[in-house]
Amino acid sequence: MKKIFLLLVISICGLTQVKGQVRYGVNTAEGVQIDYTNPRVFEIAEVLYSGLSSIEERALTGLVGIKVGDKISIPGNEISDAIKKLWKQGIIADVQIWLTKIEGDRAFLEIRITERPRITKFEIEGVNSSQKSDLKEQIGVIGKVASAPLIKNSETLIKKYYVAKGYLNANVKTLQETDSVGTKGAQLTFIVDKMSKVRINKIEFEGNDSFSDQRLKKPLKKTNEKPRFWLVARLFDQIFKTTPNTVSNYVDSTYTVSESRFKSFINDNVKLNFLQSSKFIQAEFEADKDGLIAFYNTKGYRDAAIVSSSVTKLDEDYINLNIKVDEGSKYYIRDIDWTGNYKYTSSQLSGLLGIKKGDVYNRERIESRTSFDGQSGDDINSLYMDDGYLFFRLEVVEVRADNDSIDLEMRMYEGEQATIKRIILKGNDRTSDHVVLREIRTLPGQKFSRRDLIRTTRELAQLGYFDPEQINPKPIPNNGDGTVDIEFSLVEKSSDQIQLSGGFGGPFGFVGTVGLQLNNFSIKNIRDWSKWRPYPSGDGQRLSVQVQSNGRRFQNYNMTFSEPWLGGKKPNSFSVSFNRTVNRTFTDYYNPSDVNGFLKASGFTIGLGRKLRWPDDYFGISNSISYQFYDVFNFGNTLGFSTGQANSITFNTAISRSNIDSPQFPTHGSQFNLNINLTPPYSLFLDRFNDGGSSDLTTRERYQFIEYNKTLMDASYFIPFTKKFVLNARAHLGFIGSYGNKTDTGPFERFFLGGNGLNGANNFIIGQDIIALRGYEDNSIVPVDPETGFRGGLIFNKFVAELRYAVSLAPTSTIYVLAFGEAGNAWNNYSEYSPRNLFRSAGVGARVFLPAFGLLGLDWAYGFDSDRELGIDGGSQIHFTIGQQIR
Repeated sequence: MKKIFLLLVISICGLTQVKGQVRYGVNTAEGVQIDYTNPRVFEIAEVLYSGLSSIEERALTGLVGIKVGDKISIPGNEISDAIKKLWKQGIIADVQIWLTKIEGDRAFLEIRITERPRITKFEIEGVNSSQKSDLKEQIGVIGKVASAPLIKNSETLIKKYYVAKGYLNANVKTLQETDSVGTKGAQLTFIVDKMSKVRINKIEFEGNDSFSDQRLKKPLKKTNEKPRFWLVARLFDQIFKTTPNTVSNYVDSTYTVSESRFKSFINDNVKLNFLQSSKFIQAEFEADKDGLIAFYNTKGYRDAAIVSSSVTKLDEDYINLNIKVDEGSKYYIRDIDWTGNYKYTSSQLSGLLGIKKGDVYNRERIESRTSFDGQSGDDINSLYMDDGYLFFRLEVVEVRADNDSIDLEMRMYEGEQATIKRIILKGNDRTSDHVVLREIRTLPGQKFSRRDLIRTTRELAQLGYFDPEQINPKPIPNNGDGTVDIEFSLVEKSSDQIQLSGGFGGPFGFVGTVGLQLNNFSIKNIRDWSKWRPYPSGDGQRLSVQVQSNGRRFQNYNMTFSEPWLGGKKPNSFSVSFNRTVNRTFTDYYNPSDVNGFLKASGFTIGLGRKLRWPDDYFGISNSISYQFYDVFNFGNTLGFSTGQANSITFNTAISRSNIDSPQFPTHGSQFNLNINLTPPYSLFLDRFNDGGSSDLTTRERYQFIEYNKTLMDASYFIPFTKKFVLNARAHLGFIGSYGNKTDTGPFERFFLGGNGLNGANNFIIGQDIIALRGYEDNSIVPVDPETGFRGGLIFNKFVAELRYAVSLAPTSTIYVLAFGEAGNAWNNYSEYSPRNLFRSAGVGARVFLPAFGLLGLDWAYGFDSDRELGIDGGSQIHFTIGQQIR
């Protein structure tokens, strides 16, 4: 018997659609008769599913709703409803229900399914690699059915991504193909046409009676008009394309223009915001609207609101913005009442608040003066918090607002003073607890103080052992006993530095440098192998070792050790350093065993320092004594004599003050250093200087005991514009002198200017100060004494203004770019000293601070001045710096 089948009616409309969608209509086979005018009830004897690959049959059975034993009408709604349910899932490309056989009142059904393919691969075209990577993370379509809604949602997501970047006209199309590698899978290709960025042509306001359009544009920080300068063109157009009578109005001095018309004309034709972006980004615009309302609130308009905002498309590249505002009334403070205050009187609190009757109502000002007023800390909340009132609360209530006046009531709950109970440290896995605790100013038993908590955070950041961005002190109040625990969450970072570098040290040729600086060293843990991580660490001591050499001709060895808390109880620092320098000359340059002459210098320094409480506790003082021994044989006139010995004993006192917030990228605060170096005044008490002074002495006798005094002053001030944009102003001064006219200062400790300021080999021999001055060649600004031939200045001045912008403040790499202008000079005697006679330069640069290598810098500078007699030429220069900040 021939197979009998019939495609059942699933809708009475009698229409047919293309493959992949629901089919409507009837196919009849031989021997099957269906009376469509008289539907018949059948018992379902069998339901078979065919065409399934990834969909499970049992899932479809529950969805279709037709199972063996059911009695349904054929034709009837049950078949139609089953088709619709399957189709709505979006995973079916084609579905048909066939009546394959009839036995009396029993019907046999077959449900034939054509599944939509699942996505096995997708690509994005028309975008760069970075954007493609971002989008692929957001579009998770692999393994999903390639349904029309899924594809549409993916296109919408891509478009929103580019709209957020200012590409408002971005278009996305999808190409679907069969995956040639996969089996029956689909490959999607999203073709993106970003178009050009849409920029803002003009911003207009409605309803702003109190402020001009130009004033209201300032609070819109990220929403800016495109730059324009049409002033000359518009004036030309007005003068030469108008009637003669109108022209006379522009050239007649008696013609007056109102201030509002003049401002409107300038606003329409001049916009010099070349450094600001004018692209339109909806999210930034919404944030700027909040800023606009905040501006109105600061001016007394507490009820100001944005009624509507609209975008008008000019063309594919530009739009206009229209913002309609309702300013409301301007309010003033009428009365301020204090309630619940017992610690301080109402008059004391009103004086600190700084807001009085008749002042314009400024919500932002009220919040800052009552809650937390930035770095100043002179607000009401800080007053109580700094005195232990951790549970203090203040609520500002507008008890009455009518006409143009507002009455405020300051409702206060002072609570009890909280005592610190415990200090909890977390995250200092490498640094010992006592190193952290000795920097903490909020100790158990003391009253809680927010000021001390902020200061502690700064001190911990200054250590350099922890990520300053993640130092998070958390007060944990214990309301039951009026105490508080303070938990410090710390994240360790590497502070050690390795120096591997090479450079040219003047006459010495190539000089290689190898150095290691351990900033969290521990002597007592040397014998405890469990504390080696990878060296004995954790006690905050510093050990630095450095070697420089270019072979037998020049070697320098330097080692320094410092303990910041000598004895462990007070911040009294101790330091000791040793140095050894050897410089040789050869009869035959290519025969290093044939030594012709040498200069050997050996010395050590011992220093003690402590922190001061006066004038404030940001001050510190240190004292040190240094001894240097020079042994010279047939070595020219470097020390004023070619053969002999010299001794230098130097007493140093350094007074410093620093309250910057971060050592790598300070954003506010200042630094000040005053260094005074003194040798004993031998010429005042040695007999050899009593008869005619040093003129009757040989050079060996004159410099056998080196004599000079030296004063250095460095001042640096940081002014923040934003968190990442900072101005640094610096001044550096240096003066060298003698104690009288019986002797001179000799060639020691003189100032060399020019270049990047990296120490050359000579600096290790006779203590020269190498001062950077970008835009000029290294050590090019070096005055020469015409009588003795000694090189280097006895005086130097240098002034710097530097704009810095932080690119990254991550602990693994602090990166910032800068633009600078600086000027400096060195003089050989005080009669020539003129602070106005400076060599000037300007340029740009970048700094990268890597924990393992310290500070790496690159600058381009242009020197503006030249002095042909001294051989000083400015011009374009590129400078590199390694391991140090330019002074």
